[in-house]
Amino acid sequence: MKLSANVRFPLIALLAVAAAVAGCSDSGAGEEQSERQWPVKIATVSSDGEISQRQFAGRVKAVQTVDLSFQVGGKLDQLQFREGEIIPKGKLIATLDDRDFRRRVKEARVNLELLEKTLARQRSLAERSVISQQQLDETETSYNLAKVTLEKAEQDLAYTKLRVPFDALATRQLVENYTNVLPGQGIVRLQNVSEVRIQVSVPEKLLATASRERVQSITATFEFLPGHEFPLEYREHQAEADSVTQTYIVELGMPRPENVQILPGMTARVNLKLNHAQGDLWVPLSAVQNSADGSPFVWLINDDQSVSRTPVELGRTDGSVVQITAGLQPSMKMVAAGGQHLYEGAKVRNYAQQSVQ
Repeated sequence: MKLSANVRFPLIALLAVAAAVAGCSDSGAGEEQSERQWPVKIATVSSDGEISQRQFAGRVKAVQTVDLSFQVGGKLDQLQFREGEIIPKGKLIATLDDRDFRRRVKEARVNLELLEKTLARQRSLAERSVISQQQLDETETSYNLAKVTLEKAEQDLAYTKLRVPFDALATRQLVENYTNVLPGQGIVRLQNVSEVRIQVSVPEKLLATASRERVQSITATFEFLPGHEFPLEYREHQAEADSVTQTYIVELGMPRPENVQILPGMTARVNLKLNHAQGDLWVPLSAVQNSADGSPFVWLINDDQSVSRTPVELGRTDGSVVQITAGLQPSMKMVAAGGQHLYEGAKVRNYAQQSVQ
C-alpha cells in the first residue's frame, strides 16, 4: 500500500517528536541514576576511651529460699508471723510445747548432782584404798555421761523455739498451729531478703570480654521508683549457658532501700557502662561486612559522600561494638547500617548521625 505525501509528512513528524521525548526521558533517567544517594546510618571511628552503655531486663530474686523447721519433734504451740511479713533476723516465730523437754532437763540435772556427790565420796574412799580404782573409774564415767545427757536435754529445750536466721520474707505457712510436727518438717518458707538480688541474662560475648577493669558502673532502676537509680555489685554467675539463648545468668546485689519493699519476682532495668581502653579503635558491629572470601571490611565515606571498601582486622567485641586492630584511623566516617547494597564509588546520604558508643 502506498501513502500519499500528505499522509507521510504528519507520520514522520510524529515519529520525530516521539524519538525526542524518549531521548529526553533516557537522559533524565541516566542523570537520576548517576545522582542517586543511598540512605545509610553513619558512624565515626572512636579512639578516646568512650563509654559503652548496655541495658538488660532483670528480675529480683531472694538471696536464699529455705523451709525453716524444728530440730526436735513435738506439738506446735505458737506461730508468731504472717505470710508476706518481713521478719528481722533473730525474731522468735514459732514454739513447741516444751513441758516434756523441761522435765527431761530437770531429771538430767538431778541425776548429775547425785553422781557428783557420789564421785566426791568415792574419791575420798579411793584415797584410803577402801574402794578399788575400777569402781572410781566407773563412777567418773557415769558422771561424764550424765553431763552429756544434761547438755543434750538443755539443747533440745532450746530447739523448741524457732528463730529467724536472717532478715527474711515469710512467703508461706506450711503447717497449722497445734499440730504435731516431726524433726526437720518445714514450718514456714522463708526468703532471705537481707539484700536485693537481681538476675540478668548476659550474652556470652559480653561476659567473656567485660573485665572488672572495663566496668565503670552497674545500676538498677525500677518503674515504680521513677527518678531513683541504685548502684549494683557483682555477686556470682552461672557457669553454664542457656542451651537456647546462649546467655549466662549473672546475679547482682544492692542494699535493701529503706521504706520500699522490693520483693522477689519484681522487674528491674539494669544499666551497664563499660570503659573502652584508651587508644583502642571501636566501630559498631553492624558496620562490619564480609566479602566473598569471608574477610571483613567496612564502607568508608569520602569527602564527596562516595564510599570505598576498606579491609579491616577485628579484635574483641561485646556484641554491640567491635575493636579494630588494623585498617582504620580515628575519626574516619563509615557506613554503620544500610551498606548491604552499596558498591565502590556509590554516593550515600546520612539519615541518622551516630557516634559509636
